[in-house]
Amino acid sequence: MAFEHNFILKCLDYMEHILTDVQELEEAIKGCTENKIKDPRYQLNSKITDSSHWSEPDKLRLSASAFEAIARASLFFYSEKDGRAHEIHCANTEFLERYLPAITVNTDPSDRINSVKKKIGQIKKELREKLGQGENPHAFFTPVTAGLVVLAAATTVALLSYRT
Repeated sequence: MAFEHNFILKCLDYMEHILTDVQELEEAIKGCTENKIKDPRYQLNSKITDSSHWSEPDKLRLSASAFEAIARASLFFYSEKDGRAHEIHCANTEFLERYLPAITVNTDPSDRINSVKKKIGQIKKELREKLGQGENPHAFFTPVTAGLVVLAAATTVALLSYRT
């Protein structure tokens, strides 16, 4: 799960950057649509929450930034290890199925892209917190271990006291 979270964070970082930089956004749109901007097949309508209420230019901006972010994150994490392609595929699916709809839900109709950027910031913060909690796999065991050490020490003292 840590790989998926890292992949999704990288996608969100790239997406936020692309949506903020007008020139990069234009390049992403050109690359994504192959200069066929009016063709709706280049839009992620099924992943955008309430896409029927979005303007065509906003859907195109969001879709192009998502496609480009996924491509960049995939290149960033690319490896020739056997399992890496599968991990990237799973993380990519998670991003498209779960996180893209999450960053498009309840956005401001008059300012969709800035609303999306704010949601990206919120989700990135939540993911970083999850990763921070998950970095120490023994975090749960620390209080338990301390309790067991105290219990073992008390038992040892009791046994030694009993012998004397």
